[in-house]
Amino acid sequence: MLKTRGDVLLYIVVILAALAIGTIVSLINGSWPDFSNIKFEKAWLLFPAVVLQIISSLTESRGYRFGTITTVMVNGAVFVFVFLVIWFNRKYAGLWLIGIGALLNALVMMFNGGRMPVDISSLSTKAYMADALELIMKGADNKHVAINSATKLPALADIYSVPGFLGLGMPLISIGDIIIAAGLFLLCLQFMLKSRKAKTVY
Repeated sequence: MLKTRGDVLLYIVVILAALAIGTIVSLINGSWPDFSNIKFEKAWLLFPAVVLQIISSLTESRGYRFGTITTVMVNGAVFVFVFLVIWFNRKYAGLWLIGIGALLNALVMMFNGGRMPVDISSLSTKAYMADALELIMKGADNKHVAINSATKLPALADIYSVPGFLGLGMPLISIGDIIIAAGLFLLCLQFMLKSRKAKTVY
């Protein structure tokens, strides 16, 4: 997934849509959504993953480029923490989809020096992506690399354009990102259905 300041816009829209649908379903059944019964195990494991991402972004913003080994180690560690959280909470079907999507993203990144390949030809026409494009072209982006003839598994790379206003924050996504978005939608619905069921039992 191409990182920009609005890179989570698609996921936010997906989550809000799931919450809206879940709320409507709950109201139809005569109750309000109640998330107090949701149990999310080992969520603290996401903290080191976030810290590593922040360090990588700060390093990148100051013009420092990670070597291939460092990039693989940092991004690999992030995925390990994420997969651990998914494993400890595998009872949620939505997390399985999120895990599959994350695995596809991890796979293409690990096969390309720890960076996500990006179709830069689709970014050249977007003025607001000028800074990000420049970093990629210089090889100074610690998370992305331009697609070329040597790119492995290009079908899993960031090559799919996001339509409409969603593209303002996330102009290109991968198959893995699409699956992650579907998983987030399902996870939010599952949370709401679970809470409604728990409320009915008690």
